[in-house]
Amino acid sequence: MTAVDADARQWEYTTYAPAGETCPACGVPIKTLESCRRGMLARRDSSPIVAYWHTACAPREAGQ
Repeated sequence: MTAVDADARQWEYTTYAPAGETCPACGVPIKTLESCRRGMLARRDSSPIVAYWHTACAPREAGQ
């Protein structure tokens, strides 16, 4: 395992989104049983929230 593998700022894991989730990158709803990425989405005036991205839409840099 490298330091990058243990970096907690990276994506948590590949998962399935709850019903009704929309990808913040492309604005398209995530289908039921569609593999996606789970991570935190920063908000300007509040604490971060959990968000789900299509695998192809997920930002490449850690912490985004």
